[in-house]
Amino acid sequence: MLVAQRQEYEEMYYPPAVEKEISQPVHRPKKASQQKSKPGKRLFHFAMIMIGFGICAYTIARYAMIAQNQQEILELERILEKQQSIQQYMQVELAARSDLKRIEEYAKNELEMTYPDDDQILFVELPEVDTDKEENAPAYTEQKEDLWSKILGLLD
Repeated sequence: MLVAQRQEYEEMYYPPAVEKEISQPVHRPKKASQQKSKPGKRLFHFAMIMIGFGICAYTIARYAMIAQNQQEILELERILEKQQSIQQYMQVELAARSDLKRIEEYAKNELEMTYPDDDQILFVELPEVDTDKEENAPAYTEQKEDLWSKILGLLD
């Protein structure tokens, strides 16, 4: 059963005849051939991109500088306001300290000063100075005399 006779097997099997098909090329639509871009054109496009990038970077940098300057201005305005308030306080303090009544009271209470008596007051009479002589006299001689007097004062 398992062993088949060779003759029977050979007679029975004949492979069918295969007809060869001639393959015809499939007509595909041709793509339009692209022209290769010239190096000059590529360089031009690259240059335009770089110029655009440069303009954008410059614009952003200028906005950053403007923002930084604005922050500095705000900080300086705060400092100015502080200085103005300090100046106003100092003016009020100066006005209060230059008040004659306050000075008089401070002298009486703190320094224990009093007004002088009539016998303590002396009037001094100064000699009149001739102003014409002073105008004509050279100023450099006074300086030399002062210098000589200083030297003589050191030697004594």
